[in-house]
Amino acid sequence: LDPDIVVHNIVTLPNIKPVKQKLRKMHPRVALLVKEELQHLLSANFIQPIDYPQWVSNVVPVTKATGKI
Repeated sequence: LDPDIVVHNIVTLPNIKPVKQKLRKMHPRVALLVKEELQHLLSANFIQPIDYPQWVSNVVPVTKATGKI
């Protein structure tokens, strides 16, 4: 997708300190599915890696009716 059409940004206010969520551990099987889906999206150039100094929220996998994430 063209970045002129859609771009996702994490909006944070500069004068407010972000609150870090407690790290939520995933089942190893689910973590593997998430990793595979991320690799698929990266190879399709649908997403790109970025570096934030800290993470703000956890990944929440949602299983589709087909069993995919």
